Amino acid sequence: MAERSHLNCLISYVTVVTVSVGVFVAGIQNSQEITHEKNLVGGEELAETFVQTMGLLDERLGPLLLQLPPSFAVEGMGVLEDFLDALPEGFRYAVEVRHRSWLGSDLPEMLHEHGAALTLIDYPRMPRMEEATAGFVYIRWLGDRQEFPSGHTHAKRDRRGDLQWWSERVDRFLSEGRDVFAYANNHYQNHSPSKLQQFLEIRRKNR
Repeated sequence: MAERSHLNCLISYVTVVTVSVGVFVAGIQNSQEITHEKNLVGGEELAETFVQTMGLLDERLGPLLLQLPPSFAVEGMGVLEDFLDALPEGFRYAVEVRHRSWLGSDLPEMLHEHGAALTLIDYPRMPRMEEATAGFVYIRWLGDRQEFPSGHTHAKRDRRGDLQWWSERVDRFLSEGRDVFAYANNHYQNHSPSKLQQFLEIRRKNR
């Protein structure tokens, strides 16, 4: 029964996948019960269970994303640091913030000390950040849900210029010896598969 419970949890939280060097790698987003309902307070035991369950993916497990809600401001820096301190070791963690109060803060330095990646997002309510804080980089192309709320069957916006900008940053990260994980949301230009294909085409042309 315990094994089945772990499996159900695993299926529930595998949200995106990517292919790296021919190996299936799963990128996992955190449980919103931990971040959005508890705001990281008192969620250590739940987080440990979550992380250990994700560990069942073994070598197929990519970074674990800690996506903070838009309301989580820089005043919660200490809460975030305590939460990172309590996480199980041996996993790769990325932290995503969406509140503008984090801009210009000591967040990059704190994440670097913990070996966690600052998630680099393309999101209309936040300026782009491009600072690498860990041995890997975690990129998310998010877009605006209000612009493309449904009907994600084909691209409705040309993001070639944006993807070229990101490709140049990826070149830098790779030259620094960092692994790069990039994930696309349908709301970026309405259709994530074609957007990823376009990004790969840009990468091939730039070689």
